[in-house]
Amino acid sequence: MKSYKLSRWSYGVLTIAYLFFSYTVITLTTDKFIDNQVQQEKEAIQHDIALVRYSIEANIFRDTYLADSFASVVALDPQFAIHNWNKVGEQFLAKAQLIRNISLAPNDVIHYVYPLQSNEKAIGLDFRTVPHQYKTVQIARQNKKVFLAGPLELVQGGKAIIARYPIFTDVPYNTQYWGGLSVVISYDKLIALSNLHNIKGADIALVANGHDEIEQRLIEGNRAVLSDFDIQYPISLPNGSWTLFAKYKDLHEIENINSFKSLFMTLGTIIFAAGFLLIVFFISNYFRAQKHSLQDDLTHLPNRRYLFNELNRIMAKNSANIVFTILNIDLNKFKKINDTYGHEAGDAVLKHIAMLLQKSTRSSDFISRMGGDEFIVILPRMHNPDDVEQLIDKIQLLIKTSPLQWQGEQIPLSSSVGFYTFKGKADKSIIHEILSKADKSMYQNKNEMRASDQL
Repeated sequence: MKSYKLSRWSYGVLTIAYLFFSYTVITLTTDKFIDNQVQQEKEAIQHDIALVRYSIEANIFRDTYLADSFASVVALDPQFAIHNWNKVGEQFLAKAQLIRNISLAPNDVIHYVYPLQSNEKAIGLDFRTVPHQYKTVQIARQNKKVFLAGPLELVQGGKAIIARYPIFTDVPYNTQYWGGLSVVISYDKLIALSNLHNIKGADIALVANGHDEIEQRLIEGNRAVLSDFDIQYPISLPNGSWTLFAKYKDLHEIENINSFKSLFMTLGTIIFAAGFLLIVFFISNYFRAQKHSLQDDLTHLPNRRYLFNELNRIMAKNSANIVFTILNIDLNKFKKINDTYGHEAGDAVLKHIAMLLQKSTRSSDFISRMGGDEFIVILPRMHNPDDVEQLIDKIQLLIKTSPLQWQGEQIPLSSSVGFYTFKGKADKSIIHEILSKADKSMYQNKNEMRASDQL
């Protein structure tokens, strides 16, 4: 009888201990689930705000660099620019995305405007008679480079950023001032293209830093954000900077999951009483196996299988229009490295290259090891050939200037890079064709390097 009572007592203790353990695990799991959901939402918002920042910078720099080229043409031959003003102005605006109009002011007096329609009143304006505008002209002249003023309200409606370009006829000495080129950049269109107002889950504030980098002026969003913000991103401009602030909101919608906590714990306790250990065992082993099946053991990058999963995901968007670029990266003379230094050095080279690729690409880019010494990079939303070529140059330069230190020796590295940009309807059936084109482009680059004795 005593042993029977002891047995029942032991059973009760074990049952209570197990139920307490189950309750603790369910509580921690539920809390972690809620925290993870909130964190994922914050990361998604942060990613969207980073894209806004990139869009603002990219759009401003693209059109200001284009305008800078136009100003250089005027500086080289002012008479040619004047005599061909309408034709040159038409071609310039056709290439620009945000520019509303341009004006040329010899000796700081506007004589030419394109397009002239709706801008006739600007003809004959002497900047010296408009102090607040003449100040920006003087800053551009003194600094001998573009100066961005604004955003400011236009008389004809809307907001704009005015880019002032000083023109000197004795480049590169820049002592003989001829006048200025003014470029009106649509601020409203800039903000629309950046999707600033489409950000969900956060209040934003966009601030223009003063010319002295001390004064700040709110140009967009909620002023209250400036005193209590969660995210702060600097936005670089050709002659200054803006700052983008954000404060998370609406996260309580996710935190309402807390209301289900009691239900989760009750149901979880019942389930855990029957099979908690078994569930944990299968789940942990499933995720471990899943991770290993998609990861390259050497570099810890996504492997070939993961790459095709990602491409299938991208191409499974119900025939939506998508844009991305594939980079095919192949190491030059990798076999020679293995033969000279051994396979252990070859493995170290591959891990070194994986690190360099992660360093030279964006966090949103997908980097994978295809096999051997071949790497594939997916660049979402990147399609401009100049941007792609610039990134390729950056990757190749970083690899070339980052030899591997191996047992007291330097192993020189170089790479051949090919790319293919896809723009069109999502279609899983052409994934291999896209990879094949990027591969052919890579071999073309390798042959060109051989021809120029760089390989």
